[in-house]
Amino acid sequence: MRLRLSALLCGAALLAGTCATFAQGLPDVPRNRTLISQGWDFYNQVPSIDNFNPYAGVLLHQRNSLHYTVYEALFYTNHFTNELIPWLGESYSYNGDFTEVTIKLRPGVTWSDGESFGADDIVFTIDMLKAAAPDLLFSGAIAEWVKSAEAVDPLTVKITLTKPGPRWAQDFLATGQSTRLVVVPKHIWEGQDPKTFTNFDLAKGWPVGTGPFKLVKSDASSLFFDLRDTWWAKDAGVAAALPEIKRIIYVPATAEAMPQLYATSQIDIGRNIQSGVFEAARAQNPNLTAWNAEGPVWGAPNGCVIGLRFNVQKPPFDSDALRQAVNAALDRDQIVNLAYEGSVLKAVLPYSSYKGMLDYVDNMSDTIASAGLDGRSTDKVDQLLTQAGFKKGASGKWEQPDGKPLQMEIQIGQGDPIGPVLSEQLQSAGFDAVVNVQQITAQTEALTAGNFGMSVYPHCGSLYDPWQTLEHFHSKYAAKPGEASKNLRAPTRYANAELDKLLDAMQARQPSPKDAAYMDLVKQATAILARDLPEIALFEEIQTQPFNTTYWTGFPSSADPYVAQPLPWEGFALVIHRLKPTQQ
Repeated sequence: MRLRLSALLCGAALLAGTCATFAQGLPDVPRNRTLISQGWDFYNQVPSIDNFNPYAGVLLHQRNSLHYTVYEALFYTNHFTNELIPWLGESYSYNGDFTEVTIKLRPGVTWSDGESFGADDIVFTIDMLKAAAPDLLFSGAIAEWVKSAEAVDPLTVKITLTKPGPRWAQDFLATGQSTRLVVVPKHIWEGQDPKTFTNFDLAKGWPVGTGPFKLVKSDASSLFFDLRDTWWAKDAGVAAALPEIKRIIYVPATAEAMPQLYATSQIDIGRNIQSGVFEAARAQNPNLTAWNAEGPVWGAPNGCVIGLRFNVQKPPFDSDALRQAVNAALDRDQIVNLAYEGSVLKAVLPYSSYKGMLDYVDNMSDTIASAGLDGRSTDKVDQLLTQAGFKKGASGKWEQPDGKPLQMEIQIGQGDPIGPVLSEQLQSAGFDAVVNVQQITAQTEALTAGNFGMSVYPHCGSLYDPWQTLEHFHSKYAAKPGEASKNLRAPTRYANAELDKLLDAMQARQPSPKDAAYMDLVKQATAILARDLPEIALFEEIQTQPFNTTYWTGFPSSADPYVAQPLPWEGFALVIHRLKPTQQ
């Protein structure tokens, strides 16, 4: 793999300490001034070498490379501190009923072709997405929420919403996770069909963004982004200097290849790996670091909780008692310690441990305690199922009330070590449970289509507000049997009118753990979720994302948490700006 990858990149030049593409006339860049990134998603080759439209697809370039090279966000957020970091934008404000957002832009921002960046670009981008909905990524959400966008002056945008949106600006403009507004240059995109426009022409300098790097090479093996000579952030004093990285190379790779790529310094950044695999790679390459300096919890939260997710429309999982009994059969401590070697933190609710969320969790400790979700009890399993009419057969396994066998299939993703532990816990509680290991793509497709009963899958949501997770249980996401789910984060098909009413009230209020009325809504909604259990939270997703310090230092860590570490989030651009060469 090493020789093949090296040959794909630059041939023997990489091993010699330089990295150039002579046939294309690019300059030599030493390895110690080159950052090599695998991105985030797994591919055998670059997924699209001639389409750099940031709205063309979620698994293409925007979250793998463009967001820390070519494009920049209006605002970033440090999710560990819940701090807003203004960038292309200086500030935003609401009117009294949260139906209008006014954005103030930073003066002096320019596109990479020298044209000024301003309010017209934002208005154009929003109007473009609305007109193309739902065919472009993010366009459906814009069409749902935005009534109009207006350039008040060159540095001011007023956005009128279709309904009160006290979280809209934070979620759409600053979170930089699944919802990300990528502003495109009006002077280039105007007159193009955004559904087919590829945004690619190296001779013209496309794609044009405001970031400090430009795309200079694209083929099936890799993408090259070279540092530009000028950058508005340096000129405006927002950044002290240009980044010290001279070239960023994106190279696709498979999950199986990742440990060796890290161990042999063929990549500097990329997708997370299992903690045990990280420790083995670190034994080969002591320059590998992670969020924490010591294990077994090497990684950091990412706003997601791994849960056992049910299709509540599919018998027997439409039974509240059955889902409660499954929860009572689980030993989360054993799952954490046996399956994941203590590298993750157990969870009983699908809320992250970012600071913005901890303030809420601390205020509803009584609600969490009264739910009694943690702790294995086979006696409780027996009590719940017996009261609901389930019986144990001659084999000692549970049968359904109609006498049919109670057989449960648990879908898990390939490479997930939870299968044997989870299966044993359920089997020992009397459940006839089997594990079905699937490719991630197949598992995701099954969740979307409703072709599952139980599936272990991440639930990403709450970064600073419980509503961000709770809203995925709103009945508006409950697809009818046979229809695909409308939101991958909401595959349970759960519907509860009482919960809907609470969620609608929460959505219209500005969230704050200090607001007693809002906290009361949070507690009531959480209690319903803990009672009905359309999903069972198991543990917080703690990603061990390696950083290779052989050539670069300055990565975020628990000792220096200047931004959240996930590479596919928009805020990773701040990491690129901050890195320093290890070798002078």
